[in-house]
Amino acid sequence: MVSLYKTPRTYFDHICSEYQNYPVREKLLDIGYATWHGHDIMDDIKYIIDNYSYVSVFDIRLAIRAMRAELNHVSMYDIPSSNHNTIEDDVKIFIEELMKYYRLPKGGKSEAYLADDSSRIYINELEMMNGWTEALNRERQAYQMYSYGHWIMFPGDGEIIRNFNINFGEQNKGYISYVYPEPWYGAPTSAKIIVLGSDVHYNDKISRIQNQKLSKDVRRCESIQLTVDRWLDLMPDSFCRILNGDCQTVHDIYNSPTYRFWWNKISDMAEYIDVPLQELFDSIAVINANPYTALNVNPLEPGLLPSHYFLRQIIRYVVNHNPNVLFLLPAERLRKTWQTILGDVFDDIVFQNRIILTGQENTLDLVANLPFENIDKIRETIDNQI
Repeated sequence: MVSLYKTPRTYFDHICSEYQNYPVREKLLDIGYATWHGHDIMDDIKYIIDNYSYVSVFDIRLAIRAMRAELNHVSMYDIPSSNHNTIEDDVKIFIEELMKYYRLPKGGKSEAYLADDSSRIYINELEMMNGWTEALNRERQAYQMYSYGHWIMFPGDGEIIRNFNINFGEQNKGYISYVYPEPWYGAPTSAKIIVLGSDVHYNDKISRIQNQKLSKDVRRCESIQLTVDRWLDLMPDSFCRILNGDCQTVHDIYNSPTYRFWWNKISDMAEYIDVPLQELFDSIAVINANPYTALNVNPLEPGLLPSHYFLRQIIRYVVNHNPNVLFLLPAERLRKTWQTILGDVFDDIVFQNRIILTGQENTLDLVANLPFENIDKIRETIDNQI
């Protein structure tokens, strides 16, 4: 697992020489990189508290305040004191703030930077940060999308997931390496409606038998791969479109059971709100809470992945640039999951009254709890130009 580049005291003991001699901005970049890759800096702070009795919690709080001041371009004295919080609360606030500013383009730590304005992100930044394109570039040949043993992952996700699999592999629990990742369907950056879904599910009959069929049909395989690639490249595209100029759609041959599930739910929704099906397909995107297929795993059980932090920036972009976009939460049980994934962006969506609960507590649905007043709101959103 990724850890901090230097010893913990370099970052959190503001009176030691290592802290004084290492620039604050470098500390922030190191902590951002480690956090992006699944490292919990609270472990480092606990290590200092347990092993250095002369380093007080007050000293650590001062170090965190100094880093927050650097982030926000203000004096340390302009950062409110948090003495009434626990140190865990302080760290959570600091990390949430840091990850607003932190940007990690494809290529690694040396190219990371801190944005000047944490509240905005631009499409060129998303393109630079989109590790899915880097993952896809390794698997562009025909057939490989449906071959066993090709573990395609967002850079940095793999180490976290493999460690998780090692810990739980003997308990019939963990992630499957030979199923293509499915972070979303459609184009979230240009969609008018975004469904905040759950994790990807596995169906052996669909995922294995259908894979074998597709691997023998180059034209179909490449058509599906092109569609999925366009989604992951964040290109404007429909949730379900016509392939190769004929009447065959993505739904007819895409092997994903989760995609088929949402195809059915969106079809039901189109009928319920009386909107042409293709018009709704062209307006909607579905995002999965975890892009990888797993057995008996909750979406966030391995912790936040690098792909989750990238997803947070995608939704930040959407909130900034597409003021009419609506977010549909298909079950109340997913609220906490998406609060964790999106952090402060979820708070913005709720504050702006842009999220609609459509499902019941434990059942994923798009129409079960949809009030009539929200039907008009959804129709108006579909009619709006973005």
